[in-house]
Amino acid sequence: MHEISKTAFTNSSMYVKDKIRYVKKCFTQIRISFDDQISPRSSINSDAGNHKIGRKVFGEKASEEVNFIDTGIQLIDNNKKVIETTKTADIQYVQFGVIRRMTTFVAPSIHYELSITIGTSAGNYYLLNENNNLEIYKRLTAWCEEQNILIEDPFDLASVTTGPATWTELFDGIFVTQVAKAVNLNYPEEVQTNIK
Repeated sequence: MHEISKTAFTNSSMYVKDKIRYVKKCFTQIRISFDDQISPRSSINSDAGNHKIGRKVFGEKASEEVNFIDTGIQLIDNNKKVIETTKTADIQYVQFGVIRRMTTFVAPSIHYELSITIGTSAGNYYLLNENNNLEIYKRLTAWCEEQNILIEDPFDLASVTTGPATWTELFDGIFVTQVAKAVNLNYPEEVQTNIK
C-alpha cells in the first residue's frame, strides 16, 4: 500500500475557499458526485439552510466537487465549470482511510471522516467526505472495480460496512485498532481542525 504524505493530514481543513487548489495538497472536504449525480442524495439540499450560512461565513460560493465518470474524474469549480480532468488510465490507485477529528463548534465531539487518496501519474488528490461515508465508500469501490483501478483499504472498511450502525457508532469502538494497522502509512490517531 502507498504511504500518504504527513502534510496531507496536518494541513487538512474543514472549510476552504478554494477547495480545488487544496485537494491536491491536503485532505479537503469536498462534494462527491457520480455521473453528475450528487452523492449522497441528501447533499442535494446543500444550497439551503445551514450550508448556505456556512458558505457565507467562510466566503464560499456554491460547493466545488469531484465528479467520477466512466472516463475518469473531473474537478468542478463553484461556477459548475470543469477545470481539470484526469483520465481513468492515469489513475494508479484509490486508497480509503478514516480520519478522526475533534470538533468544538457547539459542544466538543469526535467525528470520523472517510479519507480518499487518488494516486495518479501526475500526483495525488486528497478527498474527505463526512456525510454518509458508507454510501460513498460503496459507490466509489464499485466505480474502481468497473474501471479496473487498484483499491487500497488499510482500515479494512469492507469488513465494517455491514449492519445498521452509523459511521460514528462503527468507529467509536474500533478506530484505535484500525488506525494502528495503518500507522506505517502515516495515518494519525487524530487530526486537528483547521479552518482556512
